[in-house]
Amino acid sequence: MRPITLAAAFASTALLTGCGDEISESRQVVQAVAGSVLSIGREAAPLQRPQFSRAAIEETGQDFVLASVPQRGVAALLQLAGQNGPEETWLTEDGVSVTYERGFLVATRGLGPDLMAADVSGVLAAVTRGGGDATRVHEYLDGNDQIVRHDYACRVERAGTERITIYERSYDTEKFEETCQRGAQTFTNTYWIGAGGVVWKSRQLISPPVGYLDSERL
Repeated sequence: MRPITLAAAFASTALLTGCGDEISESRQVVQAVAGSVLSIGREAAPLQRPQFSRAAIEETGQDFVLASVPQRGVAALLQLAGQNGPEETWLTEDGVSVTYERGFLVATRGLGPDLMAADVSGVLAAVTRGGGDATRVHEYLDGNDQIVRHDYACRVERAGTERITIYERSYDTEKFEETCQRGAQTFTNTYWIGAGGVVWKSRQLISPPVGYLDSERL
């Protein structure tokens, strides 16, 4: 079944309300989202944040993640497609998916070279302790479509508190930075974690060729 996108939900709302202001906003949402789909091979361009109100988001009755790949200049809305224990998979209308374990990225599909799987248990434990050393494992496909494993030595540090606002709603968060190294390769993931351990905002590496995935829970 195709997921209900925010754009589609608003198109339906526009037909039902008959209110000029609501129809106008709904059409703006449709136009904003229609041109912002995560895709492969698109040239990087200035990334424009879709503009719509908190009330408009809540009116859909759906959960969404706004995700972007800055290195490629693309963004999309993803809807929750399934849950397996602590893992949640979010999906775009055209089939790109990202999977998080308690807000920590563990897999992508459709972005290529994808993160096939990740073990973030050590990082989760370090965040729970308020920081410390951890090991994370990434699995990628090599040129022969064989799984290769990359082990990273990471350091998780608490970077203070920060109040963030996501589409008119504010959250008090703890900011954590995770710096990882494997040989000459280094990267830093950043998390903004609110009450109950909810990762409201993050920047996390997909793969070196693709770069980072920025995401916000709406």
